[in-house]
Amino acid sequence: MEDDHSLLAHLVPKLTRGVEDAATDALAFILNESAACRAAFVEFVSGGELVPVEYVKTQVSPSNTQRLDLVAYDKASSMRLIIESKFWAPLLDGQASGYVKHLAEGGLAMLLFVAPEARHETLWVKIERQFEDPSELRLGPARHLGKMSVADVIDTDRRIALMSWDTLLNGLKNVDSSMDANVMQLLGLAQAQDEVAFAPLHAEDLDATIPRRLMGFNRIIDGVVRRGTRDGWMTTKGMRSAPARDGYLRFIGRELADGNGRIGLALCVSLNHWAERATTPLWMRIWHKQPIDLEELSGCLVAAGCLPAWREPDWLWVPIELPMGVEYDDALESVADQVKRVLDIAAQLVV
Repeated sequence: MEDDHSLLAHLVPKLTRGVEDAATDALAFILNESAACRAAFVEFVSGGELVPVEYVKTQVSPSNTQRLDLVAYDKASSMRLIIESKFWAPLLDGQASGYVKHLAEGGLAMLLFVAPEARHETLWVKIERQFEDPSELRLGPARHLGKMSVADVIDTDRRIALMSWDTLLNGLKNVDSSMDANVMQLLGLAQAQDEVAFAPLHAEDLDATIPRRLMGFNRIIDGVVRRGTRDGWMTTKGMRSAPARDGYLRFIGRELADGNGRIGLALCVSLNHWAERATTPLWMRIWHKQPIDLEELSGCLVAAGCLPAWREPDWLWVPIELPMGVEYDDALESVADQVKRVLDIAAQLVV
C-alpha cells in the first residue's frame, strides 16, 4: 500500500487543509484503540524507559496561547509524552522550549516531534536554537539512535526527540493485526505528503543541468510532433501545445481510416508521474472519453513491448522510455517510434 498510498492519502487533502491535524487524530485513534500499539510505541521511542501510557488526547490546551497536538497520559493522568505532528508546517516560536515545560515531573517524560525524514537536519537545528537562551532550559548534546535524534533537557528528567512518520508507523506495523490496516492507511497519507512537499534545498538541486534537461525533454516532444505530422502518422489540426502545472504538454491525434474521425491524446512531460512512478518524464495521456477500450489498449501495449501503463479513473498514462547514453537524434527516433506504436495500436482498437 505504501506505493499506491491509501484512501486517507486520497481523501484527506481534498476534505481539509488541516492534514497534520487529521494525521494526528488518526494516530490517536490507533493508540487509544490498541494497548499493544501503545506499548510498542512507548518501547521504541524511549527504549522502554517511559512508564506505560494509558490513553492519549488530541488538541490539548494547557494555556490560552498553546495547543498540544497529542498528549499521552500515564495511569496517574500525568502528561508523560507530548507528540507534535509536522509535515511541512514551520516550527513556531517556543514550540520546543515551551511545550517541554508541560511534561510531568518525576521519571522520564518526552516531547516528540514527528516530521518527514528529509526535514530532520533543518528541523533539529531549529529545535536546538529554542534552547539557546541561558535564562531558559538548556538542551544537552544530541544523540542519533537509528533514525531518531534525541537530546536530554539538562538538569531535568525531560527529553526532546525527533523521528520520521515512516519510522514511527513502521514501528507499529504487525503489532496488532486489528490495527494493521489503519496503520497502513496513515502511512500512505504520510508518504503522499512527503512527495508533494518542498524539501530543503541543497546546492546540487540548483545546478543548471536540471533546467537544461527539462528543456531537452520539451524539445524531444516538439521534435516528435514535427516528425509525426511531416510523415503523416500524426495530426495536430485544431490542437495546441500548452504549459502544464507539472510540465509541458502537446495535444496530438491520429486520423482514422475512411474519414471516420480521429483519436486524440496528449504527449507530455509529467513531473508528478515521474516523481511518483520513478520511470520516465515522458508520458502519453489518453482520456477515457475515446472510442477505445483503455483496458484492452493497456494489455495490447504491454504485449507489444511497451512499458506498463498506469490507469486512473479518467486517464490511461502510457510511459515513454528514454534511451540511455545516446545523443538527441537517437533519443528522438526512439521516442517517435514508441509514440507511433501507441497511436497505431490505439487506431486498430477503435470501437
